Amino acid sequence: MSEKSETTLDDCICTDIPKALYDRVEDYCKASGIAPREFIFDAISEKLFSIHRERRRKPRL
Repeated sequence: MSEKSETTLDDCICTDIPKALYDRVEDYCKASGIAPREFIFDAISEKLFSIHRERRRKPRL
């Protein structure tokens, strides 16, 4: 069996994003001077962090 080597920055996950939404992201990124992939990465990271924080607020049994 082959084992996967360490992850690199070139690893990617392909997703279907509606064209209208992606166009809005591109426009925002051009105005802000950042890459769309960086914006999307930050948005996903922030969403996962907020989900984790919300779960921690719920009392455990």
